[in-house]
Formats: sequence, structure tokens, C-alpha cells
Amino acid sequence: MNSNLVQKVLRSFLLLLFALFISDAIAGNDRRKVSLLTCSPGEEVYSLFGHTAIRVSDPARDIDCVFNYGLFSFNEPNFIWRFVLGETDYLLGTVDYDAFLFEYAMRGSGVTEQVLALDSIQKNSIINALVVNSYPRNRKYRYNFLFNNCTTKARDRIFEVYAPQYGISYSNPSQGDTMSFRQIIHNHTIGYPWYEFSMDLLLGADADKIAMRSGAQFAPLLFRDELAGAHIKDSLVSAPIVAQQNELLVAQPRIHSRNNLTPFNVALLLLLFTFVVMLCEKRSKKSFWGWDILLMSMQGIVGILLLFMVLFSQHPAVGENWLLVWLNPLPLLLLPVLIYRIKKGLSLNFMWIQVVMVASFILLSPFMPQEFSSALYPCAAALIVRSLFHIYKNNICALD
Repeated sequence: MNSNLVQKVLRSFLLLLFALFISDAIAGNDRRKVSLLTCSPGEEVYSLFGHTAIRVSDPARDIDCVFNYGLFSFNEPNFIWRFVLGETDYLLGTVDYDAFLFEYAMRGSGVTEQVLALDSIQKNSIINALVVNSYPRNRKYRYNFLFNNCTTKARDRIFEVYAPQYGISYSNPSQGDTMSFRQIIHNHTIGYPWYEFSMDLLLGADADKIAMRSGAQFAPLLFRDELAGAHIKDSLVSAPIVAQQNELLVAQPRIHSRNNLTPFNVALLLLLFTFVVMLCEKRSKKSFWGWDILLMSMQGIVGILLLFMVLFSQHPAVGENWLLVWLNPLPLLLLPVLIYRIKKGLSLNFMWIQVVMVASFILLSPFMPQEFSSALYPCAAALIVRSLFHIYKNNICALD
């Protein structure tokens, strides 16, 4: 079918849908309901933060649908590459309410509904905005994990109803006033140490800034709690935004399988094996430089990834990463020199570059404006002792 025809049909359908929504309001019999739906986190990595959507129902017209800003397609050209660059586009889509609820029931997620206290004019405004936003030419938006996701888009649709006539006030304190973005992320990655470790690698110093109230609202559960205590205000009126809160689905207990191969434990094994390699070298009077290839290659490859993200990615909070002090491409340049000089019996004092680079991170990390994963310190220690061992062994051999 011709794509232009499909778009015209869809546009006509959405206009008809909006016309049906507002007809009862015109007749003075407005039973329409607009609600925020908040879904609790699931077991899969992509669902660890939960989800947010907007429900619009009209019992008189037997209409009950959900506007969902969390749609994307793996079939988009160069999806993975665009995701790495932070150029992923998400879509606003609509789905039947029962189908939406069934999907989250199958996942074992809880779903909370917050019915908004809106008059007919405000309902018309938000429904019209959602319908127009659903047009094929309008439904795509540039996804941003912290500042432009399914939750912030739903928040903006709701809050814009009250502007500019009203302001928003809150009766409850915000976790965002005392927590950084990274701390909020850590609250959602409990039981998923490798995912948390990878996030800590990629997120730079900007993730350790205090999120504040508006920043923390990127997390669905936090925004749900914020909305529960939100009021509209002006000189004459102060009323809660949420008229009623319902628990549509009860979350099933999340089961975390215990895995001892956490990043920190693996890093400790790496450090221990480094000592074992050095002991074997001392006894055999040989150099097992294959271990250096592994250690310094991992260091350099991670450094290339971090440098790429800093220079080219549009993802938020990756642009100032202090891990580049020691996780950078330089070890890949030092590695072939190290192997050549080991085989030729030449001086290895140039490895002081590696020692100074990694030691600077360990010594200065408490003063850096960035929080680092504890698993990185055993890895850094392994690189330092390995480099010092090469320098010491080479100098002893030279004296002999």
C-alpha cells in the first residue's frame, strides 16, 4: 500500500478519534478520563527502570487506549550504530488498554494508574496534543535516556496543560534534590552488577551531578511519586493534579539469581592471577608476555570506546569521563614496544609511563568529580604491579 495513503488514512482515523472524544464534552456529559500509567521494573535489562504511558478512555464511546512514547524498531537503518551515537529515534504509538495491561501482567510488572483532575477544556487540550503528536509526521522523537524518554514526554504532555495559567508545586520532598543521576541509576540496577558496571564505565562526571527534582523525573517510579504530591497553584486555586490513584496490577517479586562472578570478584581474580604469572616468571626466568597482551589490550580497547563516546556520542553524561586518565588508547601503542624490548633484552623503564598514568587515577580518584566502580581498582592495581615487575626484573637482569 502507498505510504502516503496509509498516512492519510491514519490521520483521518486520529481526527475521528479526537472528534469522538470531544463530542460528549460539548454535550455536557464528559465521562472521559486521562490517566498516567506507571509500570514497575521487569527482569529484562531494557525494563529495569520501568515504563510510563498515558491512558485515555471514554466509556460512552467504548474507547480505551494507551499513548505510549516507548516504541522503537530494530529494523530502522543502522539502528545499533545510531544507538551507540545517541541518535536513536523513538515513536509515540497507541495500543488498546487491555492489550497494554496484558503485556505487563505477563511480565509480572505492577501497573499504577493516576487519574488526572482535569476539566473538559483541559481534557480536550491534552487529548488533542496526544492525537496530533500521533500523526506519522509528528510521532518520531530523538530519544535521550535522561532528559527525553517515555516518562519525560508523558510529563511534558501533562504539565503543559497547566501552563501558562498555573504553576506546579509539590507537597513531598524529592529524591532528586539529594541524589545524583548515577545514584538513581544504581537504585534501579540492584541485582544486575554487570549492567551497573557497564553504565559506570560509560557515564562520566555529569552523571554525578545532583539530579534535582526535574532531573529525577526521568525515572518512572520517581515521577509517579512526584506526581502524587503535585498541585496546581495560582493566587486563587491550589488543587492536587491526581484525583485518584489505583493499583491495576500488583508487581510480582523480582528474583535475582546469585552470581559470584561479579565485576569486583572477576577483577580480584585478575589481580591474583597477575601475581601468579609473575611468580611463575621469577621461578622459570621467562617472560609470559601473553598476559601483558591481554591486560594492556583490554585497557586500550576500553580506552578507545570511552574516547569515542566522549568525542562522538550524543548520549547525555558521557562527555566528561575521568576514566580516560588511565583507560585510553596509549597502552595499545606501548604494548608492541614492550614485547619488542622484552625479546631484545632492552631497557623497560618506559613502563613508568604506565605506572604514573594508572597510579594517578588511584591516588587522585577520591578528588575527581566522578564516582567509579570498585571493580576498577583491582584492575588498575594489576596493571601497576605488572609494570613495576617488568621494570624491576629488567633492571636486576641488567645488573647481573
